[in-house]
Amino acid sequence: MIIFNNGKYKSILAAQQGELDKIRKTVESDKDFYPSYHLAPPTGLLNDPNGLIFDGEKYHLFYQWFPFDAIHGMKHWKHFITTDFQTYQTADNLIPCELFESHGCYSGGALKVGDKLAMFYTGNTRRTIDNQRVPYQNLAIFDLNGKLLSKRPLIENAPKGYTEHVRDPKPYFTKEGKIRFVCGAQRENLTGTAIIFEMDHLDDTPRLIGELSLPDFNNQHVFMWECPDLLTLSGKDIFIWSPQGKDRETHQFQNNYHATYAVGQLNGNVLDAEHIAELDQGFDFYAPQTFSGLENKTSTIMFGWIGLPDLTYPTDQFKWHSALTMPREIHLENNRLYQRPIAKIYENMTALSTRFLQQKTTIEGLERAYLKFDAENQPFNLSFFTNEKGETLKLSYENGLVCLDRSQSEQTELMEKFGEQRYCEIVDLRTVEIFFDRSIIEIFLNDGEKVMTSRFFIKNRENLVISDRALSVEIGYPQPIEYI
Repeated sequence: MIIFNNGKYKSILAAQQGELDKIRKTVESDKDFYPSYHLAPPTGLLNDPNGLIFDGEKYHLFYQWFPFDAIHGMKHWKHFITTDFQTYQTADNLIPCELFESHGCYSGGALKVGDKLAMFYTGNTRRTIDNQRVPYQNLAIFDLNGKLLSKRPLIENAPKGYTEHVRDPKPYFTKEGKIRFVCGAQRENLTGTAIIFEMDHLDDTPRLIGELSLPDFNNQHVFMWECPDLLTLSGKDIFIWSPQGKDRETHQFQNNYHATYAVGQLNGNVLDAEHIAELDQGFDFYAPQTFSGLENKTSTIMFGWIGLPDLTYPTDQFKWHSALTMPREIHLENNRLYQRPIAKIYENMTALSTRFLQQKTTIEGLERAYLKFDAENQPFNLSFFTNEKGETLKLSYENGLVCLDRSQSEQTELMEKFGEQRYCEIVDLRTVEIFFDRSIIEIFLNDGEKVMTSRFFIKNRENLVISDRALSVEIGYPQPIEYI
């Protein structure tokens, strides 16, 4: 075992006595923004969800974590086990302590093999002589109780024809029982793609079988595919991935990077897509991953990172950064992915009531509330919260276009750089569901036909809603997460 400690490449094993407790006190000094019912880091930076797997009784989930600061330092995998997505028990983390992960444990996925959990992940390393990145694809074995048993490298270096940017293996079984995993990759001509490896068993050496081809996707200007996820729902093959470099558009693909899905049929390594779309059209959503191990063939559960690469947030000063979405059930309707919070979120909701909004209305606990109303496909303008600075968050709908506007709230320069409004085209808007959690908003339109996930920052706020039309609104309060 090696304890790494080189600037931002610092392992949690190198933490001094009381160091993380001190950082935690800084996190706890944030009285406005730290969420209640979303998974957020105890300290430091959180990003991609990793290793999502149901073992037959329990759900295991990891996320990328740098414990020491709100920066992208050495990545660990923070590990939780849950049965209900309400109470989370800590388990063994994946901590970089070997040469094949010397600069961090990058993203990956999980597969249950026998009575063991196989975690496939990328080991980030750098050559001493020139600091050149050398990717490893690695395997960590956990037991069903969340104890780390072993880890080893599977592949050193990128295959011929690809740059050092090969990462984020997501495994799955073939119909023949072989193990495959798909990695995001960059070709030597600096275009993005995904490549597939195959193993006969966990002790085997993976072999490259080719690229995952998606001819219907416009890959122009895309230089990298990250966080690939290949699954089957309702007889359709679904590919979820995060392409980097895709041109931004006025009403979709509005962020610097995006999360995308394709629905179709996989023939060999070619996915013939029947529909390709963005997964979420809010300000802050990236790198989603679905659970493996679920027997249900018509739906699955997904988490996403409420954040984006290269962004800063006002919470960075409190030594914490980003969160995960609520767990979402996803299913297909007319070749479109629909997303809604899992049923448990609704079942555990308290203090359900109905209020009529007209002009100014105060809603107690709005910063952690759930709101639902029928828009009746009619225009509306809503403003949420206010403070002495006049800061607010706006949501509007008109002519088939939803707009979320955070221009009148606190933003960093990087947040402002990528625009202050996000749009979502929806022809016939009916159901609007809004989940507030301190500095997080998740909006589900038409029972999950479209979703907008974002961060927003308004200090010392009043829980005021201003509406330009009368609305009958259902109100509830999701239960806070418990950590044990």
